Amino acid sequence: MPERMLWRRLGDCLSEGELITDPELRAVHSHDIAGGGAVAAAILRPETMENLAKAVSIAAELGYALVPRGAGHSYSGGTVPQHDRSVVIDTSALDRVLEIDAANRLVRVQAGCTWATLLDALAPHGLRTPFFGPLSGFRSTVGGALSQRATFFGSAMHGFSDASVVGQTIVLADGGILRTGMGHDGQPHPQPSGPDAGALFLGDCGAFGIKVEATLRLIKQPGAEVFGSFEFPDMPSLLAAQVALSGSDGIAECFGFDRQAHINLAQGGFELLEGAEIAGDVLRQAGSASQRVGRLVQLFRDGRRKVADLQCSLHLCVEGEDEAHANARLARAGTIALEAGGSSVPDTIPRVTRSRPFRPIKALLGPDGERWLPFHGVFRLGDVATASDAFATRLATHQSTLDELGMKISLLTVTSGDTIVLEPHLFWPDGLHLFHRHHVTKGQLERHGDHPDRPKTRAFAHALRKELGDVLHEAGAEHLQIGRHYHYEKAMDPVQRDLMRAIKQHLDPDGLMAPGNLFTGD
Repeated sequence: MPERMLWRRLGDCLSEGELITDPELRAVHSHDIAGGGAVAAAILRPETMENLAKAVSIAAELGYALVPRGAGHSYSGGTVPQHDRSVVIDTSALDRVLEIDAANRLVRVQAGCTWATLLDALAPHGLRTPFFGPLSGFRSTVGGALSQRATFFGSAMHGFSDASVVGQTIVLADGGILRTGMGHDGQPHPQPSGPDAGALFLGDCGAFGIKVEATLRLIKQPGAEVFGSFEFPDMPSLLAAQVALSGSDGIAECFGFDRQAHINLAQGGFELLEGAEIAGDVLRQAGSASQRVGRLVQLFRDGRRKVADLQCSLHLCVEGEDEAHANARLARAGTIALEAGGSSVPDTIPRVTRSRPFRPIKALLGPDGERWLPFHGVFRLGDVATASDAFATRLATHQSTLDELGMKISLLTVTSGDTIVLEPHLFWPDGLHLFHRHHVTKGQLERHGDHPDRPKTRAFAHALRKELGDVLHEAGAEHLQIGRHYHYEKAMDPVQRDLMRAIKQHLDPDGLMAPGNLFTGD
């Protein structure tokens, strides 16, 4: 076997458990949400930065491509190998919170640490990071979110994941170690002198190097969180309200759903089996006992019925110094939403979302076990309405085929700083692939594990994702987790393109680090 020399060389420098050669595990780590093809020759799960650097140097010397990977919960191909002569770098064993510097409002954390672990570690100090995780933060890692860029918790106020970063420690393709965001004394500094290379490695999808550590900013936990939800008759009116609310004081999260998303939530998100878990989380929220009981009563009285009946809905989490301050901010935001044509509905969705931000992930499948495939576009505030209209117009041309195949498409909207993200979700009946079988819940696997494969429907779904994604791109979309799916170089100014390629060539002269990510023809 050609891999045996690689395995022997890596085995000589790694501890037990840091080198994985089992064929099934190699195949699992060669898939993401969208699927996979080639199977990596080995999986590295290093427990120290030193072992990672040595292993990277050996693999590169032998000509193996290096594929950095956190939790692998991406859908753009950037964390899976292009060919079998690849080594996947699984950072999940580098999972510790290394230092909480409350005095300087900084935290140093290993790249494989999950956002859930980080939030729990900071809670006793009354601190958190400004952006504090994607919806998948139960498993998603800090390094993955910085490499892919991510949005959700805290994003309406604080923007994407990269806005929370002070510095990084990165292993390069030759095994060298680069530290960014450092002061002249060799310690992390929020404002180092002159240009800093750190921004190059944010959103790079691993193309420039492997993140090992990150230093993130800290802020105080808010004194109070309050919630608001509003129904709108259609997506244009929802987006008009979302644009108008952008930049409003105290809004930490602002996100919306279309009609199909509500149907999915009613089918899968508020089942009786989940009721006790959700009720417990709501009861643990801050407030008096009577307030908590009132919230619980509202949850079960209004939650499922209202979700099933909604057309389009917009949801807010508003933070403040105390409850009065937060409620004053919510009142101002509510006025904007109502003036835009919204009507107030129970705040079940944002309240449950914040009651325990990071839950075991069930959204890798649709409510009836369908395959799920998302895509997205990040829009300027002035472009998002036109983009949504263009998307809906193109989608309507495929409606008869969608009905015939049993395919459904829902839409999530998320405010992130001064942009709005549109994220369509495709659902279709199909069998489960390796990533699903490894990551879905036990109950989902028992209920849906024997669904038959539908390769023709799957091929249509992937083609439709590409077509609709191009519609969004032409309407002004930029993209997160670019990987090998989204445009990067295509429309770039030639001078900038040459500069970025020169940087890639300097850092990775043999084109072995995440080949195909960002740059075509690696």
